[in-house]
Amino acid sequence: MTNLHKARLTLDMDSDEHTYLKMACAKLGVTMRQFMLLATFEKMEKIEDDWLAEKAHQTLRRMESGEEKASSWRKARERLM
Repeated sequence: MTNLHKARLTLDMDSDEHTYLKMACAKLGVTMRQFMLLATFEKMEKIEDDWLAEKAHQTLRRMESGEEKASSWRKARERLM
């Protein structure tokens, strides 16, 4: 089921910043709403990628130190079945 409720976010900025954003969006051929949503979600994806990469590095460091051991996919699947 689709959620039809929309939430609103208000962003206060200087008049010059608003003008600059509006001109940049016009040059790009997108609305300010489209631009802000795209920029926001691109940034969120980057943050998530960085977080996942850090978690992977932590896991590899634990494996290298012997704190954590790896299992083959076959062994993990056998334990689940």
